[in-house]
Amino acid sequence: MVIFMKNVILFSILILLSACMSGKDSLKKIINMQGRTMGTTYSVKAVVHQDFYEHVIKGQIDQRLKEVNQSMSTYIKDSEISKLNNSPAGEFTLGKDFQIVLEHALNLAKKTEGVFDPTIGPLVNLWGFGPTGERKVPAKEAIEKARSLVGFEKINLVNNVLTKKVDGVYIDLSASAKGYGVDAIIEILKANGIQNAMVEIGGEIKTIGESMTRPWKIGVESPVEGSFERKVVKVVTLKDVALATSGNYRNFFKEGGKSYSHTIDFKSGSPARTSLASVSVISDTCMDADGQATAIMAMGTEKGYNYAMNNGIKAYLLYRDPKNPGKFKTLETKGFSEATRVK
Repeated sequence: MVIFMKNVILFSILILLSACMSGKDSLKKIINMQGRTMGTTYSVKAVVHQDFYEHVIKGQIDQRLKEVNQSMSTYIKDSEISKLNNSPAGEFTLGKDFQIVLEHALNLAKKTEGVFDPTIGPLVNLWGFGPTGERKVPAKEAIEKARSLVGFEKINLVNNVLTKKVDGVYIDLSASAKGYGVDAIIEILKANGIQNAMVEIGGEIKTIGESMTRPWKIGVESPVEGSFERKVVKVVTLKDVALATSGNYRNFFKEGGKSYSHTIDFKSGSPARTSLASVSVISDTCMDADGQATAIMAMGTEKGYNYAMNNGIKAYLLYRDPKNPGKFKTLETKGFSEATRVK
């Protein structure tokens, strides 16, 4: 069983094309609201009337994100998920946000036969990629102990009641919580009558409508080996869909001349070796795009691409050329190409 747990990584950059305004468009403007959440930043661009004041809606957005964080952040000691993780085996009644994201995660775990697993937390923390632990190679005994606590079959969810079957099971929803946060902001915008907007949290994006008179255009990033420089490898056009990108070339540590990324292979209990650099997925919800991109990233290039093709996943894979590791090649499903053709 393999799982990639993503931790505040940005793999997409936002490209906003300006358009000349005339007629009724001259009565509109684009507001840009920003802030911090989930250990990263968020950005909201929305088309509104000239007399619209962003402070009216920004407070609602910040409050909603605070609720999502309080539900699912493993970095907040008194969050709902932290209390559950620190409790012994038993039954727990979940809040709505937690229930929705965990139910999606468990369905994805079953669909991927355990490649994606929301209980991977003990191994993630052991290797120092979570809120606890130290970034160093752990002892074999510690790895085996952590492995014994991982497995989505160790928990069961019926409606809003979670049964934790084993003491020490640790749930981590960071692979899809940011995407869920994006979806939550979109719902707030719609409730306030906004029909054209783009929302981004830590590189996970969803759009509704258009940017003034043109579709929203998003840049997918390509890694530049040996640096934190950003380079756009592909620009996609999005309307009423979400785009999430997962990757493993920034969140890592080095020890003994070797690099260890946070893509954890449950079978070995250690960071996985894969040629994949990043995976971008388009879906109706950002939560699903986020989770699917994570799952494909964990599978590796060939298995991940086949999974995407066989399940109709709209995916774009960037992987290292085996003949020239410093260069990158791409694989793209037909669905990904078609999803970016806005009519």
